[in-house]
Amino acid sequence: VEPRVFEDIALQSVQSCTKSLKDGSVSILRKSGMIHADLFLVKHLLILREQLSPFDIQLRSVERQLDFSEAGKAVTRFLANRNRRLFSMSTENALITLLREGVSVQESSVDSKRDLEDCLRSACNDFIEHTSSSLLGPIAGFVDQCKSTATGGSNDALANAPFMSGALVKGVFSNALQNLDRELENVSKQMNLYLENTATQGILLKPVVRKMTRSLEEAKRFIGEAKDEENGWDKEVRDEVLKSLEEFELKVKVATSKK
Repeated sequence: VEPRVFEDIALQSVQSCTKSLKDGSVSILRKSGMIHADLFLVKHLLILREQLSPFDIQLRSVERQLDFSEAGKAVTRFLANRNRRLFSMSTENALITLLREGVSVQESSVDSKRDLEDCLRSACNDFIEHTSSSLLGPIAGFVDQCKSTATGGSNDALANAPFMSGALVKGVFSNALQNLDRELENVSKQMNLYLENTATQGILLKPVVRKMTRSLEEAKRFIGEAKDEENGWDKEVRDEVLKSLEEFELKVKVATSKK
């Protein structure tokens, strides 16, 4: 097979495989949930990339398509021209002008390797986003509410917000801590199912931990700004919430350090 023919076949194959994997991920999402869909896509895109690595091929092409978007206007001008020359042998021939103005060629560059890398990067980012939210549980919603209220209103608006009451915040961190072991076990189980290489698991988990740490730091800042004797806050409540937060963070770091 000529190299150019092989490259064209390979390009189309990689495009089809990537699309099929994305479609499969959507189907798995409906049947089994987010983490299964994310890990399925990451795993098989990594396999596809690994299978391409021995081949020194570019997987690039330029696709050309006819564009008829201006055809209607060109026909209107053609019909409105009473002096059109249909049989002229020059470039002023009305039919040639109609084709030139009404039909154009659009070129687009296709790079299957780049598209594969973009898809893999997007799949990893989705896994990081979804897994960090799943592990944080209600803490993620609490931080989002605080950020939204702090951005759109005054400090008093945040301090007096119903979701910022000491009892509710205490419940948020207590529930998140109770559910954390189960969530960590589920993530670990699914990662072992889809990704046999522990180094790959570690690479994926590091940004998850970083994202969670940032959220916990933001939560700590908002809790620190709560004033005693307002909205159910006092030193005892604040100490209990911060203790739960620190225990939560420690559990995450210990569990993910084993990868």
